[in-house]
Amino acid sequence: MSKNASARPQSKGSTPWALLLSWLSSLLLTLLALFLVLLTTVCSPSFMKQQVARSDFSEAAYTYLYDNYTSYGAASGFSADVMTAAISRDQITADMESAVTRLYKGDTALDARDAIQTSTYENLIADLDSRGIEVTQDIASAVDIVADACRQDYSNYVAIPLASQLYTIIEKFNRAVPAAVCITAVFCAVSIFLMLRLAGTPRFGVRCLTYAFTAAAALCALAATAIYPALHLENLSLSPASVKQLVLTYFQNLFGRFGLFALVYGAVAVILLALVLTAGSRKKRRQNI
Repeated sequence: MSKNASARPQSKGSTPWALLLSWLSSLLLTLLALFLVLLTTVCSPSFMKQQVARSDFSEAAYTYLYDNYTSYGAASGFSADVMTAAISRDQITADMESAVTRLYKGDTALDARDAIQTSTYENLIADLDSRGIEVTQDIASAVDIVADACRQDYSNYVAIPLASQLYTIIEKFNRAVPAAVCITAVFCAVSIFLMLRLAGTPRFGVRCLTYAFTAAAALCALAATAIYPALHLENLSLSPASVKQLVLTYFQNLFGRFGLFALVYGAVAVILLALVLTAGSRKKRRQNI
C-alpha cells in the first residue's frame, strides 16, 4: 500500500463529488459572510452611529456651521462667540444619533431644528440687551431672520442625506437579509455534511473542509481589501465635506467587516490543517513502530 492511500477516499466515497462540494461550501461560506455583514451593517442602526463618530462628522459639520454663522454675524453686527453659542460638536453628534434612530424607525422627515432658532434668537437678543441696544420690532424681526437662517443651515447639514431612499433600502434589507442568513446557513451545513459523507475517510473529509474554509477566507480577504478601492468612492461629488466623509467611512468599514470573517475562516482552516498534519504524523509514527 502506498503512503498516500490513507489520504484517499475509500471505495464508498467519491473524490470528485467531495471536492465539488468543498468548492460549493466555500462559496456558501462566503455568501453567508456577505449576508452577516449586511445584517450587522446596513440593518444595524448602531453601525451607522459608529460611522458618524468614526468619520468625525461632528467636527466637519461644526466647522462648516461655524463659518456660516460667523459670516451671518459679520453681516449683522454680532460676534462669532454669540452667533455660535447655540451649537457644539457634542450636540451635533447627539442630534445625528437621534436622526439615525428616527431613520431606522421609518421617520424620514427633515427635523426643523426649531430649538436652534429659539436658542440663537435668545442669544442674539441677550447680546443686544447687554450692549444697551433697544430691541425694536424691526430689530427683533431682523434678528429672527438671522436665527432662522442658522436653523435652516443646521437642519440641512445635521441630517441623514437621502433619508427616504435610504429607508427604502434598509426596509428591504431588514425583510430579506435575516431569512437569507438562515437559508444560507442551512445550505452550507448540508453541503458540508454531504461533503464529509462523500469524502470516504475522515482525514480526506477534513482536508476537503480545510480547502473550503481556506478558499472562503481568501474570498473574504479579497472583498475586505479590493472592493472598496475599486469603487473609487473618493471621486464622488458630495457636499458638504461632512457628508462625503461619512459616506466614505461607512462603506470603508462595511467592506472591512469581511476582514473579520477572513480571520475567522482562516483560523478554522489553520486548526483543521493542524489536525490533518497531526493525524498524519501519528500514523507515520505508528507505522514505524
